[in-house]
Amino acid sequence: MTTLMIADMTLAHGASALSHAAATTAASQPSTLLWLIPFLPLFGFLINGLSGRKLRNNAVVDFFALGSVGVAFLLTLWHFAQLMGLPAEGRSLHQSLWTWFNVGGAHVLGGLTTYKVEWAYKFDALSGCMALLVTGASFLIHLFSTGYMAEERNDGRYYRFMAYMNLFVFSMLNLVLGSNILMMFLGWEGVGLCSYLLIGFYFEKEYAAAAGKKAFVTNRIGDFGFMIGFFLIFQVFGSLDFDTLMGSVREIANMPAITLYGHTASPTWWFNLIGCCLFVGAMGKSAQIPLYVWLPDAMAGPTPVSALIHAATMVTSGLYMITRMNFIYVNAPMALALVLAVGALTAFVAASMGLAQYDIKKVLAYSTVSQLGFMFMGLGAGAFAAGMFHVFTHAAFKACLFLGAGSVIVACHHEQDMRNMGGLRKFMPWTFLSMGLATLAIAGIFPFSGFFSKDEILWKVFEGWYHHGAYDGPILSLVAWILGMLGAFMTAFYMTRLMIMTFYGEYRGAGHDPHGLTVPSEAHHGHATHHEDPHEVAWNMWVPVFIFAALAVVLGVLNLPHSLETLGKVFGNDHFSKWIEPLLYQVSAPEHGHVAAPAIEYALMFWATLVWAPGAILLAVWMYGVDPSWSRAKAFVTRFPNLFRWVNANYYVDEFYDAAIIEPIKRFSAQLWSFDTWVVDGTVNGAARVTLIWAELSNWVDQKLVDGAVNFIAWMVAETSGVFRGLQSGRVQHYAFVMFIGFLVFAFWKFIA
Repeated sequence: MTTLMIADMTLAHGASALSHAAATTAASQPSTLLWLIPFLPLFGFLINGLSGRKLRNNAVVDFFALGSVGVAFLLTLWHFAQLMGLPAEGRSLHQSLWTWFNVGGAHVLGGLTTYKVEWAYKFDALSGCMALLVTGASFLIHLFSTGYMAEERNDGRYYRFMAYMNLFVFSMLNLVLGSNILMMFLGWEGVGLCSYLLIGFYFEKEYAAAAGKKAFVTNRIGDFGFMIGFFLIFQVFGSLDFDTLMGSVREIANMPAITLYGHTASPTWWFNLIGCCLFVGAMGKSAQIPLYVWLPDAMAGPTPVSALIHAATMVTSGLYMITRMNFIYVNAPMALALVLAVGALTAFVAASMGLAQYDIKKVLAYSTVSQLGFMFMGLGAGAFAAGMFHVFTHAAFKACLFLGAGSVIVACHHEQDMRNMGGLRKFMPWTFLSMGLATLAIAGIFPFSGFFSKDEILWKVFEGWYHHGAYDGPILSLVAWILGMLGAFMTAFYMTRLMIMTFYGEYRGAGHDPHGLTVPSEAHHGHATHHEDPHEVAWNMWVPVFIFAALAVVLGVLNLPHSLETLGKVFGNDHFSKWIEPLLYQVSAPEHGHVAAPAIEYALMFWATLVWAPGAILLAVWMYGVDPSWSRAKAFVTRFPNLFRWVNANYYVDEFYDAAIIEPIKRFSAQLWSFDTWVVDGTVNGAARVTLIWAELSNWVDQKLVDGAVNFIAWMVAETSGVFRGLQSGRVQHYAFVMFIGFLVFAFWKFIA
């Protein structure tokens, strides 16, 4: 009876979903040029990838690589301007290129459905912002690469690097602009492939090749969960189109029960399962515990790769996916709690790992993991707008920091150890200024952008506990807020430490280190000590860094909280939140916040910007900046050597994975190989050997006995035929004589008888 009820409701849901899809399509405005945004970088990839080696002309490579992304950015701006002119409820552009394939007779909730998948693009409030981020950041990073990859421009590998970068942009744009989950998954796998190619760009070096494989395998683990999630979505909803899913989720959520694979459960149960599976994919792509381990090793790739993939675009894929699927998570409280818990833990643990790193890119790598944790905290608290806003502010200041670090590395002759730097502010003033502004932004100092985005996340997490009370509400929110505050403190500390070690004091890389801080360069990076002072990089490197720094300063005004009423009167409040609000599933009527902020919000805001973050900065200055020999930091390490060793070794997580997971799998694989070689292959090879022996025996019997008997009979017939053939002379006299003799014999026989 229950199954019949579900089947009836499914038919009604299908009709409603189709009607909503039709209504959404009608509301979406058609566009004929939308396809060019992702396909222009694809053309750049094809041209450089197929002909770059033959042309060997870097100017041509730059023209197609930068030109394709630059024009895509201009087209994105043009479409975004069109979007701003549309009403909020119809703020969407759509273009369908072709029907990818038809699925006929698919079983969905006990019924059958026919579904076609289109290669279509959707440019709305959320995907439009992401497309601006991808194309804009990619163009600046491509420009930076023209200076950073100088050695590759001379050795003939430059065209391949630019081709990979263009392919990544195409894949990322497919991910964010695709109108259905399958298109998103196509881009999802594409950026994973490009990540492997770009991280392992220096594949002749063992550590780079290993890092590329590590990123690829780790992401495949997460992708397995993602695939299960969207398979379940198709089974429950009967569609993969975002508009159809959004329109039918309320009806599905109101069903009494759903039966799939012989299991009957409430819609909330299935939504929780789908949300958790999708989040496993997000943990891999966006580097959350326990699948974060690939991102720090990904620093083996060129620095522009670190800025593009691991700061601004690819690692935000999981956040975009969860925000796009917010209608699932709003109806899945357990999955949302998992997102909050994992995000908070990642924000805290990764920030602590950044405290004791000496490789400048490793510090920024763990910072990226930590900041991604903050974003997931916002999503897990249900503040999708706050979490996504931090995506954009983080893209600005972290891209600035990564590219700035790349400039420092080039200026210091490809040195990455901060102990061999120092005093660079007088050699690289533009880079120092840019990274300084980005550092204040990531530390959460008012009025830089990081303050507004990070403070909003922490407030929303705290609000999840505060509005329910310490005993009535979820204690998880309070624990997450505490971990987030500690992570924010450590962020301000290690970023100040990075700035002091890199830009203050005396330059230690030229052999004149008065304090004995210089250490031998790490051999696996192939560095060598150079005896010449660094200098500011060329314009095509520092200009992108400065643009990102400027964005890190001003982006905060795009989403001012209501509590800052004075600033709101000048710049307006919640621009970004209101912009994407129509795309968010509303359980009840949307609330735009309080007219007057509660006292606790003001208290937390002033505590964060006037005490907490500045306190961390002053602590770092006290430990590293006051005494150029870092005696206080060294004293702390001497007093707590085990703690420092554990943090510096990243809590031996990689070693634990090797011992507990990778090595057992390798040993088990070796045993399987032995079983396959000696048992399976042995059986097959033994059967083959027996077959050969039997075939040889059969051949001998056939040739010696069967063919011999046949040939013997043939020989006997031939010999006998020879005798009789002698009687056939052809002469009539002989035949008459023989007949006469025969007649006499017959007559004689009759006479005797």
